[in-house]
Amino acid sequence: MINQDIPEDVICCNIFSRLPFKLVTCLKIVSKDCCKRLTGTKFAAKQATLCPSCPALIHIGPNKESYRYSLDVLSSTPSIVGVPSSEFDFLGCRLDNGRFDILASTNGLLCIRYKPYYSGPLTPPPTILLANPTTQQSQSIPGAANHLDITSAIGLVFDPLDDPQGKTHKFMIVKAFPLSTISDTLVEVKFISFSSDMGRWVTSSTMITANMKEVICQKVVYASGVLYWDYQEDLLWFDVGRNEVGSIKMPWKMQGFNGDEERHSIDVSCNGLLMCTTINKDGLAIYQLVRIDYHWELKHTKGWKSIMEMSCDEFQFCHSMKLRNGWQNKFYERWFVRPLGLESGRWVYIGVRQKWKTSDKVLRYDMDTGKVENTGKELGNAFVMRCVFGYRNSMATLPPIVVPGLQDGICDGKSGD
Repeated sequence: MINQDIPEDVICCNIFSRLPFKLVTCLKIVSKDCCKRLTGTKFAAKQATLCPSCPALIHIGPNKESYRYSLDVLSSTPSIVGVPSSEFDFLGCRLDNGRFDILASTNGLLCIRYKPYYSGPLTPPPTILLANPTTQQSQSIPGAANHLDITSAIGLVFDPLDDPQGKTHKFMIVKAFPLSTISDTLVEVKFISFSSDMGRWVTSSTMITANMKEVICQKVVYASGVLYWDYQEDLLWFDVGRNEVGSIKMPWKMQGFNGDEERHSIDVSCNGLLMCTTINKDGLAIYQLVRIDYHWELKHTKGWKSIMEMSCDEFQFCHSMKLRNGWQNKFYERWFVRPLGLESGRWVYIGVRQKWKTSDKVLRYDMDTGKVENTGKELGNAFVMRCVFGYRNSMATLPPIVVPGLQDGICDGKSGD
């Protein structure tokens, strides 16, 4: 029963709005008035700004039973974090005729690519959709097929804090494409973006010539107004509000270590800071990017020997190694170990596979206690390593896409790359 000493407006808009989605849905049965408030647009806008910023990690994979792609949520608190349904029926695509990939995840919204399995003269191009799994809403991005190819790594900008009332929410999709210059070490990077309040694809005048390798981008994340592209040894950043760009070497590169021995993941902490988790033969380390002068600050480190001595039972799947002396030191050599993502700035999810023979076994490392838990989940298959994104189950509505006039068109005419 609701406490009579506290006004219902305060309870619904300032207390309930801070809870994850599953708890909010359970509270709808408190009363008819409470249900009405919790399903209104005002509450959705408030919840989008106050709910936990990164309570879970999310990825897309094929269901072993139906072979259809679905969402899978990794969380330290699975009982309260989730989505109404893991299926993709609300996207309006043929679920048995194509594959789905998450391109970006920002503040509850996902950018998803749908690609038909078979290609031919009549096969439609890949479809890029913006979706909110919590509200089961989706809409396709016009003109995306002409500007985003199958290898495009894009960033999604969406921040409910820009408009707490939810009246003028907008989103932006940004693609960075590097172009080789006359030097083997210098790369010119340009940006093309689509904004919902303009409804057009526009080439930005902002560009950067960076000293970096031209490699495939592994992941793009958005944190506190800045997009970050992970180019393995280099981090490219784009401050959307200030229209400023820059680049910085990854932590191990700045320390002079061999990048071939490092595996890493960039993620957003619960307070909106960019974090980089690195794994090598010695153990794991977590760095935080300080934006004042853009440098890396070491926040946590732990060796494999210490981790395994504290959580020996969780590594039973590689029990054969215990027959050898110093088996902890051989762990990184005999198994392919990679960080999957960082949840709430505390839990590091780690994927462990026997090189290219198996799918990833998902472990969860607690930075506060130093212990490891085997989640019992598996990720990907023997030939695919899927990317995991941070996720918050926000009830924010999808911003409408403005339809440009006939004289403007969907493209500014300068974005062909």
